[in-house]
Amino acid sequence: MKSPVGTYELPGGAVLRVFADHGDSDGYGLEITRDGETVRYDGGHSAREVRAFLGLFT
Repeated sequence: MKSPVGTYELPGGAVLRVFADHGDSDGYGLEITRDGETVRYDGGHSAREVRAFLGLFT
């Protein structure tokens, strides 16, 4: 996975959205939505961090 940008379904009905972080050209932001509530983690997460996160939950 070169660019993890996209939407991923997580267990328990949660959805993870990964988007390019405009403040850091190499970073990604994360947004998790579950039961109508959304939590956003902005900041320069690396592609490696995103892959690790996805590996834990998928």
